[in-house]
Amino acid sequence: MSDALFDNWDQAIDNFVAFVSTVDDWETASPCPGWSVSDLVAHIIDLESQLAGDPQPEHTPDWSSLSHVSSDFGRFTEIGVDYRRGRSHESLLEELTDCHTRARERLSSLPSDASLPWLRGDTPLPRLLGMRTFDVWVHEQDIRMAVGQPGNTTGPGAREALKTLPSALPKIWAKNAGAPAGAVLEVAITEPGLSADLFVTVGDDGKAAFTDGGEPVASLSMPWMTFVALACGRSPEIDLSSSVQLSGDHELASTVLGSLAVTP
Repeated sequence: MSDALFDNWDQAIDNFVAFVSTVDDWETASPCPGWSVSDLVAHIIDLESQLAGDPQPEHTPDWSSLSHVSSDFGRFTEIGVDYRRGRSHESLLEELTDCHTRARERLSSLPSDASLPWLRGDTPLPRLLGMRTFDVWVHEQDIRMAVGQPGNTTGPGAREALKTLPSALPKIWAKNAGAPAGAVLEVAITEPGLSADLFVTVGDDGKAAFTDGGEPVASLSMPWMTFVALACGRSPEIDLSSSVQLSGDHELASTVLGSLAVTP
């Protein structure tokens, strides 16, 4: 397995720490419901800690005061966040650096074909490293959105996002939009940041897949970070009317637009 996967993870953590260290008000609300900047830092720590082999904290939040938690997955991720609420910026950053260092040491000692139990079940190590790079980058973007300081829109985390976030488009096109056999969807992602021109076609079996092109019956075009915000469920934070262009069958395109959120 390439060392680049570990290097990408390192870089995502380094970028996250470098940026959040410049934020003055860690109690600023983030686009993640119920979580502040400080809570996002705690969330990153929590997952890095688990990869380091640490047990989840023996802590029971006051669930009645946490109205944003509405699922088992939400309760799972909230425990480590709530456990660290009230800690200083310095102690959180120290813990993040320590947890990542230990997590990297642990994972780099494993064989390249290892699988680890993770949030959604056993996950191959290369996939897990990509997921961590992606997750850390997305939460850096959440903080940037919260404090109004966009940046770091390319690099390893962004590239992982471009691999991960469009993956649901075939299901969205065939199932959510109900596009007929042979129908082609185009999603154009434009700079600044990364760019891509994605085509999805429904087959005769009713299932859709990525294709090299075709004449689209519906098209969506948007800047890279608008696509990220939509696919990560952060759309209330952006003005869709000025950043997304629809063409072709507007009903199908609008259904795709409303179905883009793929992260939990």
